[in-house]
Amino acid sequence: MARIGFKKAKYNKIVDGKYATLTDSKVPVFEKVIDEKFAPEYNTAELYANDGLAESDYSFKKGTLSLTVADDNDKLCAELLGNTDADGEVTSSIDDVAPEFGYGHIIPKLVGGVRKYKVEFFPRVKFTKITSDNKTRGESVEFSTTAIEGTVFPLETALNGLAVGDWEKHQTFATLEEAETYLDGLLTPKA
Repeated sequence: MARIGFKKAKYNKIVDGKYATLTDSKVPVFEKVIDEKFAPEYNTAELYANDGLAESDYSFKKGTLSLTVADDNDKLCAELLGNTDADGEVTSSIDDVAPEFGYGHIIPKLVGGVRKYKVEFFPRVKFTKITSDNKTRGESVEFSTTAIEGTVFPLETALNGLAVGDWEKHQTFATLEEAETYLDGLLTPKA
């Protein structure tokens, strides 16, 4: 299997224990994602008895999700971090509380010469910081990007058919359309 791209990053805010109502029945899109990295963190507890390993726990604790985007859209960044957005003027405060979101994307890949589309979904993410590197223009143009970082947590309550403790879900499809329908379904509020 070879991953050959990154498509259709989407998200939806968690409000009152469910995903937010969609505007025009469309799941919000994370525009212009350049790359993404996910680093899981696991518990590592081991109990030894009689000179051997008696019990162990390597369960998921949390993970760091890092996205690089081409555009640090003020409205989106304010929404992710819980900043105040008043007519396009964004204010960050020490009292801001970042909301939680569901987040997922589609990965095109080749498997045995056949193109497939894998949906990877995190039901509970809290974005924590947005950083960028800037420098003056020199003799040639260099593009700079913005990094958005969040923490992936396991669910504390059931959400959209997922159980307490679930932290990731994925499935591979034959077509991009099937993958996108599946991803949209994961992020659409259920009654």
